Amino acid sequence: MRRSQLPLLLLAIPAVAASFAVLAVADVGRNLWVMQIAAVCLACAVAAAGVKLGGWTESQSRPAMIVSLVALIGLAVPLLSGASGPARWAALGPVNVYMAPVVLPAFLVAFAVLLDNGDRPRWLGLAASVGAGVLLAIQPDASQALALLAGVVVTVAMTRTRYVASGLTLGMIAMATAWAFSQPDPLQPIPHVEGVFLLALEHSFLSGVIVIGSAILLLAGLYMTSRHGQAWLSSVASYYAVLYACSVAGLTPAPLIGYGAGPLLGFGLLVAMSWWAGTQSLATDPDPSAK
Repeated sequence: MRRSQLPLLLLAIPAVAASFAVLAVADVGRNLWVMQIAAVCLACAVAAAGVKLGGWTESQSRPAMIVSLVALIGLAVPLLSGASGPARWAALGPVNVYMAPVVLPAFLVAFAVLLDNGDRPRWLGLAASVGAGVLLAIQPDASQALALLAGVVVTVAMTRTRYVASGLTLGMIAMATAWAFSQPDPLQPIPHVEGVFLLALEHSFLSGVIVIGSAILLLAGLYMTSRHGQAWLSSVASYYAVLYACSVAGLTPAPLIGYGAGPLLGFGLLVAMSWWAGTQSLATDPDPSAK
């Protein structure tokens, strides 16, 4: 059964509104406003285009495999840039797009579908998750690697995944995450990108409450939606929760609230994918035959 994903899209409104409040507080230039507005419009267009996937008649595992492969390619593209420092961005014309937040929310949806659709898709999903963790470590992007690990842990806990296979997978992603954290990150946090919560609180208590509240509303909304037929959204909620925590430490942009097109496009893709993922219900009991 498939239903309208408009409620899912509406969950992002408080966070997106908060992002414009952050830009106003930071007193950024006109170009940043134009880029942020354009990113919001493009994300809405991507989400709306997903309605054409609502009638997909093929098995869910096949498109999930395609999405996983595209996500891995998206994470690998920045490594080809030849950057001397962290390689996390892909040049799309005049714009550099932060690729991990573009592809990982959709990847987590595909991962959840693969784990719940038989042995072959399950093994492919586990292998893809390890590949994603390794690519993030090579970039390196410790916060995204940790967020990926959190999302994978939640999904594995919900699905019928063999204990040995899931343990090895989580162990390898955890090692990749530790490797990512062990590497130096010379990039300094920017107030309207990574430091949005502190920026808002420094401006006024009210603005701080509004910005922090927008993040809480997004996480709560995703979790509540996951309890009503779209269980895979709980892994996405965990992914965003880790990124918000890391942004407090100045390690990564605050999703949807901080300036940047990547997280906005990633949420648009998440909504688009939900049209065909539909009300995918994940098994919550361990596989009796798992060893």
